[in-house]
Amino acid sequence: DAGDVQANGFQIASDEWPGKTITDSGASYMGFAVSAILASAANPDCPYILAFSGDGSFTMNPQILIDGVEHGARGCVLLFDNNRMAAISGLQMAQYGKEFATWHERPIDYLGWAKSVPGVMAISGGHSPEELMRALDKAFDYKGLSLIHIPVYYGTDPLGSMGVYGRWNVGNWVEETQKLRHKIGL
Repeated sequence: DAGDVQANGFQIASDEWPGKTITDSGASYMGFAVSAILASAANPDCPYILAFSGDGSFTMNPQILIDGVEHGARGCVLLFDNNRMAAISGLQMAQYGKEFATWHERPIDYLGWAKSVPGVMAISGGHSPEELMRALDKAFDYKGLSLIHIPVYYGTDPLGSMGVYGRWNVGNWVEETQKLRHKIGL
C-alpha cells in the first residue's frame, strides 16, 4: 500500500522469493494494496495474498471487505493502526514542525468493522510477535478473507519509526524544498 507502510516498510523488507512480491515501487495509491486480494478471486490457484495496509489507507478503500467475500477472495488485510495517515503526519512534522488534520483521537473499531461483513474473519494481532504469529496462522487457515488488526506506534521516538525524509509529495509552498529543487535542477 502507500503511505508509511509502503514508503518505508517495503524498502527494508528482504524479498526471499523473487517474483512473489507485488509492489507499486514508489507510486502512491493509498488504499489499493487490498486490490491484490480481490484479484486472487479470479484464480483458484492463486497463492495466499497478504495486503499490508495502514489505517489511513484502509479507510480510503474498505470495499474489499464486501467485494472480497462476494467474489470468493482468499487473503488477509494486515491493518497497521496508528490512528492517522502517518506518512503525511511525518511529512508535516519534517516540513513544518507540526501536524494538521492527519490523525484522529477516537479509536476506530476495525475488528468490529470487519466483523460486520458476513464472511470476513476479524482477528486481533495482539501486542507481541507470538500473538501476531498465531493470528497469521489463523488467517492462513481460513478459506476466505481475513483482517488482522495490528496496533502500531507513531511518535517522535526514532526507534518507533523508519523516518520520513520530508521532501516527497510537497509542493512549492515549502521554501526549503523549493530551494533544493532549484539546486538540483527540477
